Amino acid sequence: MSEPKPMKQIHDIQEKIYEEIKHMSGDERLEYFHQQSEKFKKEMKDIKPVKDLKTLFADLDKKQQAG
Repeated sequence: MSEPKPMKQIHDIQEKIYEEIKHMSGDERLEYFHQQSEKFKKEMKDIKPVKDLKTLFADLDKKQQAG
């Protein structure tokens, strides 16, 4: 049975994070997640609200196919 696309994306993200932090100490991991949360907060300020979910997912699919 094949894994659904959203679950595969989640697992890929989890694996990427694991690879980045696997050799870090507890304090280094804490700092890593703090930096990532600050980066996320800054990015969220630039995001405009979506009009509807259909448009949102269509735009996401276009970005994934382009990249």
